[in-house]
Order: sequence, then C-alpha cells, then structure tokens
Amino acid sequence: MDWKDPKGGVIRFFPYIPTVVLPRNLRPRDDWDGLAFLLHPEERESWEDEEKMEKSGKGSSTMLAIHGGGDLARMLIRMQLLEDVKGAKFPDPEPRRLLKLADRDSIPTYFIEPGVEDEDWLTYLENTADEAAKLSRLFLQLFARRRFAKTWKRTQPEVSEPPISEGSESLAIAAGLAGTWWRVSESFSTEELQGNRNRRFAGRLRGALANLSSIKEDPVLIVPIYQDWMGDILATLKTNTEVEAVEAVGKEE
Repeated sequence: MDWKDPKGGVIRFFPYIPTVVLPRNLRPRDDWDGLAFLLHPEERESWEDEEKMEKSGKGSSTMLAIHGGGDLARMLIRMQLLEDVKGAKFPDPEPRRLLKLADRDSIPTYFIEPGVEDEDWLTYLENTADEAAKLSRLFLQLFARRRFAKTWKRTQPEVSEPPISEGSESLAIAAGLAGTWWRVSESFSTEELQGNRNRRFAGRLRGALANLSSIKEDPVLIVPIYQDWMGDILATLKTNTEVEAVEAVGKEE
C-alpha cells in the first residue's frame, strides 16, 4: 500500500504478521530507498539482545514472552500450534530482516517513536498508562482469556488468505491472531489517545520521508506495520498532518 506525499516521495506500507517468518513471495521487493520503523531506536539493541538469547538457548526469547503471560502469550501459544507457519519467533523476523538489509547496503533507517525526553510524548505515555490502569480496565483482566477468544472470533472472518499455494490457511489464522492481539491491546486505550499517537507518527513519517528526499529524488520509504494499524495511519496521513523533522539513525548510534 503506497501513499504519495504532496511534498514528494512515497511511503510504502508493508503489512506483516508479528513474530512470523513470511514466505519469500510475500516479502517486499528491493525497490525502496529508506526504511522506517514505528518504534524507538532502542528496539535495535533489543533485537540484538534477543538474537544472542536465541543463539545461547533455542527459543529462549519466545519462552520468556510466553511466560510473561497476557494476550501476547495467548497469541504466541496459538501460533506455535499452526502447521506451515514459522511463527512465534523473536526477534520479530520481518522487521529484523529488513533492518539487516538496510545496514548491509547503507540504506537510511528511521525510528519514528519519540523518546521520553520529548515532553509531549512523555505526557502521552503517562496518559496511556493511566488509562490502562483504571479499575474498570483492570477488572477486564479477570476475563482476559474469554475476551481474547471472543475478539478472535470476530476478527478471523475479516482476514483473507494470502495469494500463495502452500500454508495460506495457516498464515490467515496467524494474521487473525495478530489482529486479535492488536485490537485487544488497543482496547486499553482511548480513541483520543490513539488519534494523538497516530497524528504524531504520521507527522514523523512525513519528516523521515522529507529527510530521505534531501538525499534522493522521489524516494520510496518502506514502513513495516501491523495490518490492523495500517488503515489508521494511512487515514491520518491523508489529513495532511504537519511534517515533523526526523533524521536517520545509523547502526553505530
């Protein structure tokens, strides 16, 4: 899914299934000039740590995530049961693969999420934490397993099978599980908070594209994103959000 910025350049969304290794023909081609993650720069170091854990003990990062419980664990456990799917993998396979490609070829890479030194973002994080901690939402945790199952039942019919010959059904189920996890996670926030986040991210994506445009004419900036989140970010970009300056982050930084 492409969005053409009125100021020049294209933001190309790559919807992926978190923790799943996608078949080669579902991965993006190499026709992009920059890479942007809707994450904080510290995620790079986290992925490196997870890789080291995996090498020292097979599946150790995944088991830690599962033992942590909650809706993420519910998603991972179900993904592990799927045939024809390489799922429940850490670090997140598709974003990690793209980052390695960008590092190898010296492609500009941007991490869009602001840091806690940003007062507006810190306020957003505090408000999000307060909302999630409300007694009414904590009460919902008593029925978390039932809530996940009911959300999955609603989400799965909305997912179409990918256009591949093998494993399409299992991949569709994995996508449904990922969509369920995302929707349940979003239910602990409010539309106002989600809108604030999406506007900030959209503005910073435009800033990353503007920075990339200073390096290359009419560039393509690829953005790995959860499929259920993509529509909201795309709709926000279409409102012509204000551009916020963002610079590329090198591996050594």
